[in-house]
Amino acid sequence: MTEPSLWQYALTLWKRPGVEHAALLLQDQHSLPVCLLLAALWLAGRGVTPDAALAAALRDIAEEWERERIAPLRRLRRQAGTRADWADWKRALQDAELEAERLLVSALETRVAARPLPRAAQPLPAHGWLLLVIPEMAGCENLTRAVDALLGAAQP
Repeated sequence: MTEPSLWQYALTLWKRPGVEHAALLLQDQHSLPVCLLLAALWLAGRGVTPDAALAAALRDIAEEWERERIAPLRRLRRQAGTRADWADWKRALQDAELEAERLLVSALETRVAARPLPRAAQPLPAHGWLLLVIPEMAGCENLTRAVDALLGAAQP
């Protein structure tokens, strides 16, 4: 059986109760790229041993995409949601934002595939990857609680 792509994994995980809420809370209150969080969970679930260099590269990619492409679309979409006569524009912006997230996920997965990584025979706890992609988590109790809420919701 082949493993799901990062995008397939993200779409499946997003449907679990509580995941969307927890992820968007991390995005909106802590300015964390949701796609990066989902990538960390995907890597742990695949048994990929946490790697600081890869985590830093993934964070750089995600932060650039978020800053330069996704966040501007999100701001426009939220503004468009304030007026009923902009509903069509809001839908177009939602589609563009989702496509930008898909492209980011593809860029993250391409970076992961660029070099072989040690893997365990079974899934690993996600905290190792999450601490590498969100180093701020080590010193922020509120952030740690928000990440724990995401982990709880992400469990099958």
